Amino acid sequence: MKKKSTGFIPALTGYRTIAAWMIFVYHFMPYDNPKYPQWIRDFVLEFHMGVDMFFVLSGFLITYRYFNQTPIPMRGYLVNRFARIYPMYFLISAAYFLIWYLQNQSWDSEKTIEAILSFTMTKAFFTKYQFTAVAQGWTLTLEEMFYFTAPFYFILIRKNIKWFFIIPFVIFAFGTLLQHLFKGPENTWEFMTRNISVYIFEFFAGIGLAYIVMKKNIKFKFNWVTWFGIINILLFLFFVKYYYLTNNTIGPLLIICLSIFGISPLLWGLIHEKTIVQKILSTKLFVLLGKSSYIFYLVHKGYLPVFINDYISDNKLVNFILLNVISIVMFLYLEEPINNFIRRKWNPKKPTVANIINEKA
Repeated sequence: MKKKSTGFIPALTGYRTIAAWMIFVYHFMPYDNPKYPQWIRDFVLEFHMGVDMFFVLSGFLITYRYFNQTPIPMRGYLVNRFARIYPMYFLISAAYFLIWYLQNQSWDSEKTIEAILSFTMTKAFFTKYQFTAVAQGWTLTLEEMFYFTAPFYFILIRKNIKWFFIIPFVIFAFGTLLQHLFKGPENTWEFMTRNISVYIFEFFAGIGLAYIVMKKNIKFKFNWVTWFGIINILLFLFFVKYYYLTNNTIGPLLIICLSIFGISPLLWGLIHEKTIVQKILSTKLFVLLGKSSYIFYLVHKGYLPVFINDYISDNKLVNFILLNVISIVMFLYLEEPINNFIRRKWNPKKPTVANIINEKA
């Protein structure tokens, strides 16, 4: 592991690349073809797990960076989170609405609602609008909810570790209650029918992992934790469909198991163990792809891949390569300069390169 003082763990940046690529494959399903065996198609259909991988990583990085800061520098914390998430999301969302208007030459109240919910990053509160505009942006609502509340979790957990176990179940119970209260035909926008109540377990898995990494000096003779995590993730991808088909009420339990026995061990291994996986994800190429993975995530579905498909090539591999190249260029010449400008201008503490890189969850 890199020295803790640098705060930079290259393999975790490369890990983001894999998570983003999984989501691309899930959305474009290159194996959604009857020529391929059903088990391959079922396997790929679970690649939405890339979102879960991001949530656990977010919980880890925010905790690793801020948990031991007492008090947390709230102005710097909020500026960093805003600079990381909002500028590129705003620009890509604005591009979507501009292109939509130019194509349709019209605007109505529904589009106004979509725009308001998109720019305020609240569309995930309403199932009706969850996948409008930049469809994949619904996850950012949950990210922001975690970012705003994480400092309060840290305060409670520092006082008593019991809160680490109490808080996610309280949030789960409260979210389930909201779903019940707002269920029914009168809930026009389907408010709170899907919310952070389940995904909170993934963020807390990341918190728990960071707590262990910071507080416990755990060592193993053999590098097995990385492979333990990978094997459990693969088992989840292969077999989770059977659980959903037979019982669709155990989603929270599946997410808890995936986070604890799959994603968290993988992250722990990438931090501590010298394996071929860590070596590959720590290379300059994967680190660069990881840095640009947020852009890739925002643009991989929408007008840009449609344009590439219609005017350049309908080959999914070509689309995939071009989206990665475009994402890298946008990261180097748009996202990173904007982030650095905002942090320098409004953050009272000058950001270090390590902090900027490793906060990109």
